[in-house]
Amino acid sequence: MKTLKILDWPSKQYYGETHHFHRWKRKLLDHGIKVEFYVDHRDKGLADADYVLIHSRHFAGGWQNISTRNARNEEQLFRFLQSLRASADQLIWFDAADSTGSYDFPVLPYVDFFLKKQLLRNKDYYVNPEGEKDIRVWLNCLSPGERKRFEPCPKGELHKVRLGWNIGFNDYRYFGYKMSRLSNYLSYKWYPVRFTDVDQQRPYDLAYRGTIHPDQDGQRGVFYQRNHLIHLFNQMNLQMATGGNVSKSRYWKELKAAKLSVSPFGWGEICYRDFETFISGAVLVKPVMSHIETFPDLFIADETYVPVHWNFSGLEGQLTEMISNYDHYRHIARNGQKRYYDAINDAEKFISFFKNSINNT
Repeated sequence: MKTLKILDWPSKQYYGETHHFHRWKRKLLDHGIKVEFYVDHRDKGLADADYVLIHSRHFAGGWQNISTRNARNEEQLFRFLQSLRASADQLIWFDAADSTGSYDFPVLPYVDFFLKKQLLRNKDYYVNPEGEKDIRVWLNCLSPGERKRFEPCPKGELHKVRLGWNIGFNDYRYFGYKMSRLSNYLSYKWYPVRFTDVDQQRPYDLAYRGTIHPDQDGQRGVFYQRNHLIHLFNQMNLQMATGGNVSKSRYWKELKAAKLSVSPFGWGEICYRDFETFISGAVLVKPVMSHIETFPDLFIADETYVPVHWNFSGLEGQLTEMISNYDHYRHIARNGQKRYYDAINDAEKFISFFKNSINNT
């Protein structure tokens, strides 16, 4: 029996990226992995484990937040990692960054594995010897002065960078956020994710809730796609559910009544809206994802989502054509929904994937 100790992100410990470790705790035990959860890095119980997995955002109030990172909290973190690594067979850093990029490569010498929610297929990008590339690969179109650079991954440490899992395994059930602790312990057998039939009546052509974001702290590129969509939708003559934030129940109701759901990049490529779209049975329209490797792999162009250009060129025409010929695209929503349903109900596949991710061979 191996022991896996998870140092979690306290604010999302029940419904976030480790939710499925709670859900499948017994199945993991059947596979010889006993899971324990911790939310305080000072807890002495973290020591002496076969595996210790650290959710990077446990340190979001200090080093992991690039705006508060400094020499002092970096030294404290590295000393903590060195000490913990001495008492664990394998120390795993789970980089919960939203994008395929990372600001966390400096921890690599102090850990055995560095798992990311999504990886670039071209991992050489992480080495980035010139230091000129943007942390978000789709924003290299910005001028050099506008790019957000990252500290490159040392070539000798690149082998530690491996694929983790994305936010598709989060708790998307109705009470998964407001009553996360209770929701976390309720069986999916009695309280499942409620998928909406793709073929039900969908009076809205499109659903997209969002607001214009100003250019704060030089993050113009991060908000470009979202802002572009809002301006575009204001000019299109469609039946749409758009505008600012609404209640959760209304948001779900609108999405389940929509033919299309557009999910732009923001801080990262993958977002909650992707999986909410699969659940709701709408057709997912998204910037092309061919550069990305992720698990579960749900983003298959023209099969589970409709790809569009990163700069959204030609988007208005694409959306108009899709709505006019919606019946020809409905199968994409059906494929995406089935693939997602299968993924979140396949404990064996996830456990096999996880064991391979932390295998030294």
